[in-house]
Amino acid sequence: MQDLLKFTLFFKKFGLLSTILFILYFINPFELGHFPAYILTFLVFINKKDLIRNIDSTFLILTFFCLTFTLFSFFDPKQYIQTLLFYLLFPPTFYLFGKYVSEKTSSLNELYYILIGLGLIYSFSAILSVVVNLIEGGFAQFDRMIPNFWNRRLIKATLMGAFFTFNMTIPTLFMVGKIKSKLFKLFLVVIFIISLLCVFRLGSRTQLAICFASLIITLLYITPKQNFVKNIKLLLTIILIILFVYIFVPIDLNADYLSTLGRRLESSDNAGSAGGRTELWSKSLQNLFSKPLGWDEKEFGYSHNLWLDVAQKSGLIPFIFLMIFSIKTLLNTKQALSKIKKKLHFHVLIIVYILSINLLFMVEPIMHGALSLFLIYCFIQGTIENSAKLSLK
Repeated sequence: MQDLLKFTLFFKKFGLLSTILFILYFINPFELGHFPAYILTFLVFINKKDLIRNIDSTFLILTFFCLTFTLFSFFDPKQYIQTLLFYLLFPPTFYLFGKYVSEKTSSLNELYYILIGLGLIYSFSAILSVVVNLIEGGFAQFDRMIPNFWNRRLIKATLMGAFFTFNMTIPTLFMVGKIKSKLFKLFLVVIFIISLLCVFRLGSRTQLAICFASLIITLLYITPKQNFVKNIKLLLTIILIILFVYIFVPIDLNADYLSTLGRRLESSDNAGSAGGRTELWSKSLQNLFSKPLGWDEKEFGYSHNLWLDVAQKSGLIPFIFLMIFSIKTLLNTKQALSKIKKKLHFHVLIIVYILSINLLFMVEPIMHGALSLFLIYCFIQGTIENSAKLSLK
């Protein structure tokens, strides 16, 4: 109960208004989350003391990317001015806010729960949307367009699935055993089961891949760092769970709850090419050098890759800045974790979060539909910048 209480009270340290604005952006009620984000941007940049202290090379690289991406996108007649403001203002804002949050946090354990909470908040509206859709039509629906809970606007299943990214990593939280509250553990189990059923309804192979990849990476990472007794307990627990699922859960692609996913798996003739994405990536890489100022989306659609879609829309210069930012943040993450000793639970959380986000970056046009996931990445990177200092507290 103490862990759960901390989980609900942590954000009080960061200012009530900033916390509400931050949460509202990711819940995005009636798809008006950009208004809270605008106000949060104003609050972040008006605080000159924190602003000057938190500006670093990562922030500058991110800002150059946002500036060049926005400038080149400005010449696209299909682009709205408000969308360009999102690209320009929000990524640097969320990066700085992440640094601010980590500065106000008193320990890595607090930051650990904040990041768990972030994943739950991110999935809130998506869970409502898919659960309502399930109540109305059940699992056996052929349409993969899901009505938004807030305004009933139809959203593609691929985009809706992105909001479950962090919930798919919930099982890894139990593999380290840091969470002690039984009530909070039960809550996480319920959220994971609901999220998994939602992913089945969406037919999202990507989210299932993220779930399995995070489990495997966590197992490979923690096994050498734990003693023999803990590893035996973990192995026995995994075996028991597998046996329980095998005995009591029907794994049948024709089962009602696997209707959508089953149809997608049975019709996947191009699974070896990542759903046809490898061909798009190959064409995009060729265009990257032959058409350095970008190319028309009508040529072959989205590249289904964060970096290549940026190149398609705005050309080589923003692509280079984004690549530098991505490499820099991965190096920052590696450096920060190397300085944090005896905090295996925090290592695992950061690794699976960064892994899951980048897996989605690899296969989806993030800047064209899932900007909020990129903002979460910026926020997490902001917290990582100061996480090594928290390990000393």
